Amino acid sequence: MTMDRRSFTLGMAKGAIGAGIASMLPTAALAAPAKKTATGLDVLVLGAGVSGLQAAWMLEEQGLKVAVLEGRQRVGGRVMTLLDEPGYPEMGFNSMGEGYGRGIDAAQRAGVTLEDIGSRYRAGKPPMLWMNGQPLTREQWASHPGNPFPDSMKSVLPAEMVNKLLAERTPLADWNAWADPASAALDVPLHDFLRAQGLSDPAIRLANDVSPYYGTNSWDVSALMLEFNDGFVKAQFEAGTKSFGVKGGNLHLPIGMAKLLKGDVILGKEIVAIETTDSGATVYCRDGSTFSAKRVICSLPFSTLRHVKIMPGLSGAQAEAVSQIAYQPLSMAFLTATAPFWDEDGLSPGMWTDGLAGTVIPQHFGATPEEVTGLLVQARGSLANYWDRLGREKALAMIVGQIEAMRPAAKGKLMARNYFSWSQEVFNGGDWAYFGPGQVSRLVPEMSKPSGRLHFCGEHTATGARGLEGALESAERVALEVLEA
Repeated sequence: MTMDRRSFTLGMAKGAIGAGIASMLPTAALAAPAKKTATGLDVLVLGAGVSGLQAAWMLEEQGLKVAVLEGRQRVGGRVMTLLDEPGYPEMGFNSMGEGYGRGIDAAQRAGVTLEDIGSRYRAGKPPMLWMNGQPLTREQWASHPGNPFPDSMKSVLPAEMVNKLLAERTPLADWNAWADPASAALDVPLHDFLRAQGLSDPAIRLANDVSPYYGTNSWDVSALMLEFNDGFVKAQFEAGTKSFGVKGGNLHLPIGMAKLLKGDVILGKEIVAIETTDSGATVYCRDGSTFSAKRVICSLPFSTLRHVKIMPGLSGAQAEAVSQIAYQPLSMAFLTATAPFWDEDGLSPGMWTDGLAGTVIPQHFGATPEEVTGLLVQARGSLANYWDRLGREKALAMIVGQIEAMRPAAKGKLMARNYFSWSQEVFNGGDWAYFGPGQVSRLVPEMSKPSGRLHFCGEHTATGARGLEGALESAERVALEVLEA
């Protein structure tokens, strides 16, 4: 191989976004059978998410014979679109910024059309704050007796506080250096950072723990990880303010990526064991089938991999990472309304609540940006776990009941259409990975290193990007590892 790191990296899009419109595939197309059983493989890729599909494509481009095994009956991993619901609501990855050079390039190759959906998110009235079942404007919140924020920050809404403080007061001088040993002193609980900014414990509970982006509370997530995320977001805004989604639903992106592969993408293959030797590797599936190759790339989230037997076993920080890194509890309900009750009560359909209804996000994905195609209701952290304990039907009934109690105009107008829990998704066990205090400096430098002929990728192993861009970054790294091995 004569490929060097500079020419191999696809960090910037090569030209305009592809103009071809993705075909509107029926749900059955997601479970198309494999072409044939793979033999004589150079590489087996475990997981048909964006990272695994990208790594497989890159290696095939260099002449290697590759097959992909996926436990689900679909491709996409954490890209999950409800293709049979109005507006194609996204349960996972929802948009990419203008700085997602890898993502834009992948979309162009996959033959899908990207459209700027930023205006759809901003359409309509701004969401309102609901405290103890009562709506509050920003001005009302600033003078509310229950506002626990410092005097200088009384007008900041709870959902804004953590990101505002990180953006304005992050101690991480270079966000790209978040995993360097020099940044280890910042690898402390988010709670410590927020207290240092003047927030009391009640203020921290409201600003973070009610609806945490990472973790279940301010104690179980590293402030350093959020500071890295803040730097990545700022870099995206420097590249441009547009937000791109795939026309017809983001799930068409991994479907298109899978179609680019020459080798097999074999669905329904749950991995139970991986065995490596000096000369090759064998993967064992729950249905009794086995697959062999010279090397294995594992894109499975560690929440899944920890239930897979690895022979010989991992050791040190890598073993600790696989067994301990947590994944975000995130549960969502999708509702539709038979009539626009928000016009009747004159309030925004969007709601950030401190109660059991979580966060209500209106979906503006109809013929015009003004049309509300549905309400995506989210619960994160402990609230997501509570919803899941209730079970699908009771959770949906509770969510509808909570919204109707707060907004009498909604009575009898809400229809519960779908419920999706990432924690209950057997092949993920939570949505995105997050690091606890001390884990960034201890685990990140070691956890993605190859173990013999077993290599690792996935967004959780990325160090220069987040989300889909991070997944694609990790695919580049692991492909290079295999080519240089």
